Amino acid sequence: MLKSEDKQIDARQLRILLTLIEECSVTRTAEILNQSQPYVSLVLKRLRELVGDPLLVRSGAKLVPTERARSMVEPIRAVLAGIEQVVSPARTFVPAEASGTFHIASADCMEAFFLPRLIAQMRTAAPGIRLTIRSIEQGYDYAAALERGELDAVIGNWPSPPQNLKTVHLMADDIVCLMGEQHPLAAAQSLSMARYLEVEHLAPVPMSSADPGPIDGRLAELGLKRDIRVMVPEFNLVPYVLLSSDLVFTSSRHFAQHYSAFLPIRTIDAPTEFGKMRFYLLWHERAHAAPENNWLRNQIIGVARALATRPAAVL
Repeated sequence: MLKSEDKQIDARQLRILLTLIEECSVTRTAEILNQSQPYVSLVLKRLRELVGDPLLVRSGAKLVPTERARSMVEPIRAVLAGIEQVVSPARTFVPAEASGTFHIASADCMEAFFLPRLIAQMRTAAPGIRLTIRSIEQGYDYAAALERGELDAVIGNWPSPPQNLKTVHLMADDIVCLMGEQHPLAAAQSLSMARYLEVEHLAPVPMSSADPGPIDGRLAELGLKRDIRVMVPEFNLVPYVLLSSDLVFTSSRHFAQHYSAFLPIRTIDAPTEFGKMRFYLLWHERAHAAPENNWLRNQIIGVARALATRPAAVL
């Protein structure tokens, strides 16, 4: 009986066995696979010992496969196909012919001005692709979702993006204050920090106590705190709250410009101490080399570059 360490077989031996079963000839098998006849005979002898079956038997002047050998044909083909898939070069990604689903998580503030453009662009380039987009709400561990393969990419605005993920800077946008036309400050051009801290604010619910968001995070760095009177879970509620209140909302210029184009929303410059709002694309190392994920990231980067090179007012 063979010991367990002797019960090993490699892809070359499997290919020899498959060819022997198909050709029923040691000579033809050796010619097809460019091997010597003695080596093919040696492999056949070893495989007979390994499986406990003659595999090929004499029937007059020719060899015929045994029932055991016939039953092995499809499993051997499957194994060889699997090995070929593992060791073959990475597949190419052809958007126009592709199918499957991409999963993206995005900050709420990008739903109005960024995601519709991304969806339109991807629908044109890869009509067979499906998209599932979710928001990054409170308590959602997007880093773990990227690691598990539940997400392909995350788009968001962090003052400093997480260091344990692959990152690329997408764009930087001006920070502005939004308010309804009825607000006492609606006619102003900008706000000083002192005046900004005097008004009452509308803000999104923070991701967590450790991640207050880019606006309150920056204020904390300056040792300041604003007067937040209302928090909302979704950015889509913001313009409608502003229309019927005296609250001020702080966000990016592209977000503000989208809504002020069709609602009586005023936009004025936020205090210069805020600087710019920065947007990033995150992904996991596991998907870094995948052609389809690389294509997805290039689509996201392309939309960001187009937004960054055109004034928000014309969008």
